Amino acid sequence: MMKKLLTLLLLSPLAFAEDISEYQRITPKELKIQDNLERTILDYSTSDELGMNQMLAPVGWTEPIVSLEFELRGVVIAGVLGLEFKEETAKFNVNEGFVIPKNTKVRIHNAGNVPLHLVEILRPGYKESLVKEYESFE
Repeated sequence: MMKKLLTLLLLSPLAFAEDISEYQRITPKELKIQDNLERTILDYSTSDELGMNQMLAPVGWTEPIVSLEFELRGVVIAGVLGLEFKEETAKFNVNEGFVIPKNTKVRIHNAGNVPLHLVEILRPGYKESLVKEYESFE
């Protein structure tokens, strides 16, 4: 029994070493996007199935009304996020998470008086063809 335990303990670091060697360091792609004001996206995505971004947007920034053909989840790191829908506007503060379901019309904007910083997860990942812009919520 002791010999089996010793063998297991000696071999365990090798098994863990295999798992550890499979990590991946991701250097983000920096994207500048011009809406009403310029914002910055740091794109950490590595596949089309899942997108991962940091978004930095100045005071007064807003997107047009869009419908996203992907689910968007995120966490507010700094500032106040505004999500304007046809019937209401929701505000999210620091350390609050949010979910925008797939195919929901929304206007995403900085609703605060300091720069907005978000971490976003997109499922599937971002493609321009998955975003539709609208003039109104009608």
